[in-house]
Amino acid sequence: MESIESQMTAPVISIYSEASAQEAAQLMKEKRIGSLLIKGYEGYVGIVSERDLVYKVVGEGLDPKTIPLSSIMTENILSIEKSASNSEASALMIEYKINHLAITEKDDIVGILSVKDLVRTKEKQSV
Repeated sequence: MESIESQMTAPVISIYSEASAQEAAQLMKEKRIGSLLIKGYEGYVGIVSERDLVYKVVGEGLDPKTIPLSSIMTENILSIEKSASNSEASALMIEYKINHLAITEKDDIVGILSVKDLVRTKEKQSV
């Protein structure tokens, strides 16, 4: 049973909650990733994904230059230990209908796992 640690994106890429939706989109494009953890004064306070940018900003006709991430982020960051299996991570993503999952080690977030990461691994295993 392969753990998700080998599939996650690390180190964590993050941005401050005061940053704009446009700054987040630019950082995601530059890093070629689909989500960012959001930093506040006390550590990570949320997560924002490509879907959030499309649905909550573009889809609502809002100006991405002026919308702070704090107003569109998902505050509850779902996570799973890095020793978890693919099937455990997949089950959690399906249950909560999410595409990105924080990966933890002793309660510290050490990476992000996406549905794309899981699919890539599945494809490699089937070849």
